[in-house]
Amino acid sequence: MRTKVKFTCTRWCFIFFLFLNHPTPVLPAIENDTLPPALESEPYLYLMGRRKMIDAQLKCYNRMQELPPYQGQGLFCNRTWDGWLCWDDTPAGVVTEQQCPDYFPDFDPIEKVTKYCDENGIWYKHPEHNETWSNYSMCNAFTPDKVKNAYVLYYLAMVGHSVSIFTLSGSLGIFTFYKNLGCQRVTLHKHMFLTYILNSIIIIIHLVEVVPNPELVRRDPLGCKILHFFHQYMTACNYFWMLCEGIYLHTMIVVAMFAKEQQLRWYYLLGWGFPLVPTTIHAISRALYFNDNCWLSVETYLLYIIHGPVMAALVVNFFFLLNIVRVLVKKMRETQEADPHMYLKAVRATLILVPLLGIQFVVFPWRPSNQVLGKIYDYLMHSLIHFQGFFVAMIYCFYNNEVQATLKRHWAQIKYQWEQRRESRNPRRPNFRAAAAAAAAAEAEAGDIPIYICHQEPRNIESASILGEEKAEVIPMEIIEQESCA
Repeated sequence: MRTKVKFTCTRWCFIFFLFLNHPTPVLPAIENDTLPPALESEPYLYLMGRRKMIDAQLKCYNRMQELPPYQGQGLFCNRTWDGWLCWDDTPAGVVTEQQCPDYFPDFDPIEKVTKYCDENGIWYKHPEHNETWSNYSMCNAFTPDKVKNAYVLYYLAMVGHSVSIFTLSGSLGIFTFYKNLGCQRVTLHKHMFLTYILNSIIIIIHLVEVVPNPELVRRDPLGCKILHFFHQYMTACNYFWMLCEGIYLHTMIVVAMFAKEQQLRWYYLLGWGFPLVPTTIHAISRALYFNDNCWLSVETYLLYIIHGPVMAALVVNFFFLLNIVRVLVKKMRETQEADPHMYLKAVRATLILVPLLGIQFVVFPWRPSNQVLGKIYDYLMHSLIHFQGFFVAMIYCFYNNEVQATLKRHWAQIKYQWEQRRESRNPRRPNFRAAAAAAAAAEAEAGDIPIYICHQEPRNIESASILGEEKAEVIPMEIIEQESCA
C-alpha cells in the first residue's frame, strides 16, 4: 500500500463534527450493501468516495483477469470483489487482511479489514445471512476511543492557539513599546508575530464556527471557503517570514559582511506578497478539481501547491543558517573580535526554530501505521503545530537576555518611582525601600546583556579590559533611545 501524507488535525476535526451530526454508524455485514438512498443529496466527499469505489471495482476486475491462475498447492478461495475491496486467491485456512478503504469520512484507513478462507477453500459466510462476509468492524472511525481522541486533539488545538495569541500579543507589545529594542530585525520579528496571531485567530474561528456545525458544512457557504483561503495564506506567510529572517541574517553576515542596514521592502514583498501566489492557485484548483464542502478534506494532492513552497522555504532557510554558522565559526577562529560571537548568538534563535517548526513537513511527513505510535505521533505533531506561536514568542522574545534586561530595568525604575512617591507622602519614614529600589535599578542597568537583537557592538571595550572583565558595555538608556540600530 502506498504511503501518503496525513494531515491528521483536519481529519480528526472533520470526524468530530460528523460525530455531532450522526449516530455511530453500523457498517454493513453483507457485501455489496453499500448504496444509500438520495444519491443526489449526498455531500461532495461521499460523491467522491463513491467514484473512488467504482474506480477500485473496475481496477479489481481488470486485475482478476490479468493475474495468472493460482499457483499454490491444495484448496484455495477464488479472487473476488466484496463490494468495497479486492481480494486475491487465498490458500485454505488462512486469514488475509488489508488496510481499510478511505472512500468515506467515517472509515479509518489506518485500521485493517480481515477475510477468512476456511479449510474447504470457501470464503467465510456470516451465520445470520449465510453470505460471504468480510470483517470491516475495525474500520469504524467513530469508536468511543477514537471519538475521545478527537475531542482531546480538538481542545489541544483550542488551548494551543489561545496561548499562542496571548504570548505573541505580549511579545508584539514589548517590541513596540520599548523603542530601544527597535531595529530592522525586530521589525521582521513583529511581522512574523502578526502572521502567527492572525493565523491562530482564523483557526479558532474555524474550530468554533465550522467544525461543530455540520449544517453549515452541508450548506457549503462561500464564507467558509474564504476562511480556509485566509488560513492557508497566513500559514504560508508564517514560514515565508521565517525565511525572511534567514535571508536577512545571511545577507548581513555572509553576503554584505556585517552590513548595517538593508531595504526591507523586498522582505515585505516576500513575506506578504509571495504567499498569495500558491494560495490563489490552490483556491482556483480546488474550486475546479476538488470542490468539497468548505474545503475541509485533506485527501487531495492539491494541498502540495501550498505545502511544496513551504517545505522549499524551510529547506532553503535551514541551509542559509548552516552557512551562516560556518562563516561565523571560521571568523571566530581567525580573529578574537566580539562581532562573530555576537552574531552567532543572534542566529541561535532562528537556528532552533526552523527545524522545530518545520519538523512536521520535513522529518515526520508520514503517520506511523502502528496504533500506539500513531497516537504518540498525533499528540506530538499537534503540540508542535498548535503551539508554534508560543514557541516563536518564547524563543524570539521572552528567552532573549536583552529583552529580559530591559523588562527588569523598567520594573526596577517603576518600583523606584513608586517608592519615591510613597516617601514624598511620608517624609519622616526611613527610605530603606527606595534605596533598595534604586540599587535594584542600578543593578538592572548594569546587567549583562549577552544577546544583541539588533547586533549593536559592545562599547567601552578598553575600560572593560582595564578592569580585567569580559562583559557587554552598559549603554545608557538615553543613548540607546537616540541611536538607530543596525
